[in-house]
Amino acid sequence: MTDAEAITLLDDLAVEAQDEQDALDAARGEFAAAEQALNSAMSDVDSALASMDRHVRYAIDYFGA
Repeated sequence: MTDAEAITLLDDLAVEAQDEQDALDAARGEFAAAEQALNSAMSDVDSALASMDRHVRYAIDYFGA
């Protein structure tokens, strides 16, 4: 292998490594967005459950158990 071939191979590997790094960065961004969406959905569910709990307690107090 000549020096020029070795340099070309290293350059190609550097480009491939950068492409992989870019893909990893994009995946991390997508993961962070999904995590935020999940946390938001969990908060919405928690709020809905708290509301349902209040309604059930009111019904029990009003109608008796």
